Amino acid sequence: MQELVLYGVPKFTSQRRTVDIPTPGPDEVLIKVRRGEDRALNAGDGMSGTVERVGSNVFEFKQGDRVAAFHRMGEPFGTYAEYPIAQHQPHLGLYQGLGLPLPTVAGQKDTPVLIYGGATAVGAFALQLAKLSKLSPIITVAGSGIGFVESLGATTHIIDYRKGGVARAILAALGGKQMHHALDAVSGKKIYEVVSEVLAASGGGKINMLDPAEDEGWKFPENVELSLTFVASSYSQKHPGITEEQAEADGEFAYFFYRYLSYLLAYGKFKPHQHKVIPNGLEGITEGV
Repeated sequence: MQELVLYGVPKFTSQRRTVDIPTPGPDEVLIKVRRGEDRALNAGDGMSGTVERVGSNVFEFKQGDRVAAFHRMGEPFGTYAEYPIAQHQPHLGLYQGLGLPLPTVAGQKDTPVLIYGGATAVGAFALQLAKLSKLSPIITVAGSGIGFVESLGATTHIIDYRKGGVARAILAALGGKQMHHALDAVSGKKIYEVVSEVLAASGGGKINMLDPAEDEGWKFPENVELSLTFVASSYSQKHPGITEEQAEADGEFAYFFYRYLSYLLAYGKFKPHQHKVIPNGLEGITEGV
């Protein structure tokens, strides 16, 4: 098969090469790609396509099934190829990291949530899930992507960070309520400082981030609890931000939650991300990234 590998040193380049079609392991599936992710540099991770072959332990999928999947980051046979490998296996941040109620828990929840970065890939999914969980108010922060956030119809308040005074605007949007749960879907630009200010002003709370604080000397207020979410824990792989026990729990959560997302997509309750089709197949990947 044909695959594309990317190099960042000494300059950003790509190389197309011919390799053997991989054989899926017992818990894996081999997918014929129709659309691959256009962001990652480690041969790609996100994909959609059709199942070509399944491992001996896989019982839910068969050849020809249409699927969307995620390749284990940093491992061979990524999605910049004709036939990548995917793990047979969510939004961990809202539910595992912040402990918010699942959409399957009935009734309106008078629980405010802040999702900083509503126009990001993670943020847009989090907003939709927060709405399905009937949380309120749902406050997000965005900039040039505000139009996209509005199209989701999942927020009660959108704060434009370009106007400044973000923490003050969030607290005003709460209308006297307290904010105890926040997801930092950007996890850069020291946004955690703004989020911590909001949580501390509410008497404390939880912040979930996708990366550690960029300032190694930063210390969260005593009443602000940090949790980290990495995609690796969705397949039970430990990372420095969590324990072995949490990684195992995240993997089990992901097992059923991915299937729940399939239900939401099938019944139009959940919107996939916007996408752009870049021509020229593998040759177009370098332009896309």
